Amino acid sequence: MSVATAAPLHLTPASGWQPPALDECAIDTLFDDVVAVSRNRRRGYSQPALRVVLGNEEVDPHFGPQATRAGLLPEPRAWLQRIAGALLECMTGVRSTSQIARWVSPLVYERVNARSVIAKRRGARPLHRSLVRRVTVCEPDDGVVEASVVIQHDGRVRAMALRMVGVDGRWMVTAMELG
Repeated sequence: MSVATAAPLHLTPASGWQPPALDECAIDTLFDDVVAVSRNRRRGYSQPALRVVLGNEEVDPHFGPQATRAGLLPEPRAWLQRIAGALLECMTGVRSTSQIARWVSPLVYERVNARSVIAKRRGARPLHRSLVRRVTVCEPDDGVVEASVVIQHDGRVRAMALRMVGVDGRWMVTAMELG
């Protein structure tokens, strides 16, 4: 009787390849896709918002958005008090989100609008307007402001972090986190 022998097993180490880190836009897109899938399972089809993103090659550098120096912009602390209250009122459904469209980036607008839709579905209305308690401003670069804002809204004290950039002679909120 002959004995069958197998060739020896040759192990090779796996490559050290790691997938690249996701940028903020990719994370937002993945989150939006997950939310859309979970909504579709519960309620049928729901049309997501249309997002049009112009790449850098499609925007003429002379006619596209232009950076603006801080000296040519309004005082940031007073402007932050108004926009922070308006953002919170939009997210709670008290104010129309179209009122802030000019002063926020498209991604911030989408987030605020999504929260507004949820708040309007719930139907609860706040008893009082939001009151900005404190604004702390930091200017890391010319024409860039990062701020933390403490807001009292409907009996709750909340924290909001904002990043604003000077664009076309006005402040534009490019990042927002609400705690």
